[in-house]
Amino acid sequence: MTLLQFSIILSDVNPLNLYSVPLMLLVIILLAGSLLLRGGPSRGRVAILLALVIGLVVGWFTIRPVQTPTEGAEELRNRIGAGNPVLLEFQSPY
Repeated sequence: MTLLQFSIILSDVNPLNLYSVPLMLLVIILLAGSLLLRGGPSRGRVAILLALVIGLVVGWFTIRPVQTPTEGAEELRNRIGAGNPVLLEFQSPY
């Protein structure tokens, strides 16, 4: 692979598209932290911020797009012709 081909591949991938949700979550956490801790940190405010961070991180890992394990092509062909409905879903991870 030449340097030109490598740069073309990199130019097709926009990091803001790939990481838009984590970046938005980071902005939300920073804004919430600045608002909650504006009057000084207290146990309740820090707990609220920690709960928000944990909730957003758990939510991200729950709904983030991941590649599902694929079956072999032959097994998929057998399932399509077996008389049962088969749902094929094609997704892009981003």
